[in-house]
Amino acid sequence: MLPRMALVLFLAAPALAPARGQDEAPSRKGKFFLVPEAWLSLGTYTHVEMAPLLGYHVTDRLSFALGPHYMYLSQKASAYNPTSYRTHLYGGKAFGRFALITHAEEFVPLHLFNDLFVQVEYEGLSMEKLYFYAPGFPDDGRFLYQGLLVGGGITQRLGVFNSMSILVLWDLNESSRSPYSNPVFRVGFNTYFK
Repeated sequence: MLPRMALVLFLAAPALAPARGQDEAPSRKGKFFLVPEAWLSLGTYTHVEMAPLLGYHVTDRLSFALGPHYMYLSQKASAYNPTSYRTHLYGGKAFGRFALITHAEEFVPLHLFNDLFVQVEYEGLSMEKLYFYAPGFPDDGRFLYQGLLVGGGITQRLGVFNSMSILVLWDLNESSRSPYSNPVFRVGFNTYFK
């Protein structure tokens, strides 16, 4: 469902983008940006996630961001899954992103994306041992999960100071401790400060 919604939003983005020659995007070098990551899924399985990230463009191609990360996960018992649980995960995350291609609209006639980038992301999450397998630890208390995600994506500018990104990441530490299953799909919106 998420990949289909992301594809529809992404294909509709060019209609929202300015025509060529209008409102040319200024250089991003030295600019701060905000990535307000959020997710909400309610039902038998509930997933609420918030990770507001503040980033900085070192150059037009290279950027870094960091911020807090919070997840609430709950599972109601059902015929398919007889166990139920409720847990909170919290910590921080940071990423580095490098644009391999910028201003793709100048040589790709369909104007489907502006940037093609690679990303490396680290996150440290405090997780409950009871719900995430942690060998050698008692069932109560918490442990620090350290995740390393790598991948890439595309960005479509939406006006001068906003953009939308679609990413596909791979959790290199995927295990029973990981809150993710590979591949990890994300859709995000970025806001640049003047």
